[in-house]
Amino acid sequence: MVLLHIIAIFFTGLCVLYSDEQGLMWVLGKKQVLEHDRIAFLHTAISVGLPLIILTGGLLALPSLSYYLHNTTFIIKMGFVGALIVNGFFIGSIAAKATTHTFASLTPAQRLPLLISGTVSVLAWGGALIAGFLLGG
Repeated sequence: MVLLHIIAIFFTGLCVLYSDEQGLMWVLGKKQVLEHDRIAFLHTAISVGLPLIILTGGLLALPSLSYYLHNTTFIIKMGFVGALIVNGFFIGSIAAKATTHTFASLTPAQRLPLLISGTVSVLAWGGALIAGFLLGG
């Protein structure tokens, strides 16, 4: 189970990093629009990967659940995971703008949700990963 958890983190993490890199290039104007098929694939891959990470992590935590539920680092990690879940419901619909519009053409009101979602993604994935290392070491 540990190996499956690590593999899921690795491959999902690669998709997240590539997705965030694409978004950054779009925000910086280095890409006018993003390819719809690529964004759809990445969103689907991450939407499958995150539940797999949660499932395998939950199964790994289950034998020591009482310990983890009283561990501050674990609770913080679950907060980051919760943020990723909520963000996942929003990011698909708002990221679609990047496939049809340049970032510069968006109004500040249209840009704000994209910037918030991107920031939540980077902070929550990074926070969950750091907390996971703290729990495992």
